[in-house]
Amino acid sequence: MGNEPIERLWQQWGDLLMCVACAAPLQRTWLGSSCGACGHPMPTRGSAIVQLADTEAVATLLDSADAQAMDQGYRTPSPWKSRIRKVITSEYFPGRAWREARASVLAAQRLLVIGSGTTQYPRAIHLDLDDYPGVDLVADAHRLPLITDGLDAVMAEVVLEHVARPDQVIAEVYRVLKPGGSCFFTVPFLFPYHGHPRDYRRWSPDGIRQDFDKFSSLSCGIHAGPCSAMVNLLTEQVYVMSGCRFPRGYTAIKGLATCVLFPLKFLDVLVTRFPEAHRMASTLYVHAVK
Repeated sequence: MGNEPIERLWQQWGDLLMCVACAAPLQRTWLGSSCGACGHPMPTRGSAIVQLADTEAVATLLDSADAQAMDQGYRTPSPWKSRIRKVITSEYFPGRAWREARASVLAAQRLLVIGSGTTQYPRAIHLDLDDYPGVDLVADAHRLPLITDGLDAVMAEVVLEHVARPDQVIAEVYRVLKPGGSCFFTVPFLFPYHGHPRDYRRWSPDGIRQDFDKFSSLSCGIHAGPCSAMVNLLTEQVYVMSGCRFPRGYTAIKGLATCVLFPLKFLDVLVTRFPEAHRMASTLYVHAVK
């Protein structure tokens, strides 16, 4: 096909890919044309295979101010913003349990990363709604173009709140995992609205246990604690009280407030150890085994 990234993707993952429309095993000759079983388009875009059941719905979803800001951040990242955000942010993530759970998922041989953006991991296929740098598979997590019982692990960090039907996405993750395969999610609890490209829901530990009840084992806990939640909510309040509308002034106003308040987040080193800290956690982690 004359496209080295696509060739590498096919060599590593071709046996797991299927047509998103009819679930027929994907054939290499279909790439760039259409499914030989049902005629569904099989385009490639840059270094990614495109497998979307409803391209118009995805295009509409990505047509918003929040989505455009997200797209610009992925495609033309700002080096100085990245350096600043390594320190001056509203989130802090102490704790060993979530790190060990995440590391165990990252160590899997065949890993799917949902909503990867521009983040890349070894031994992983990276899936998102558009062909951002590093994305291998442009697809919708509500309908994963992957065979049943094929993956060792799935990871989706700060993604589940952005999908319209999280129950369907969780069911899809369960379907594509091998028996004994595991998944790692992070989800918001006390966290401001962040439309990337939309923002639908929040989770408590009870909600997590209900939504992941099909899995054979489940652990969840604090990812970012109460002090991170406080900094995030207070800085967002400063922006709200400014009277501006997104995106005008958002980065500057919230950024200045974060510069003043961000040191408070480091108190989570102590606060996350308190027995009732989960009641005000900013984000929670989920580690589940099929």
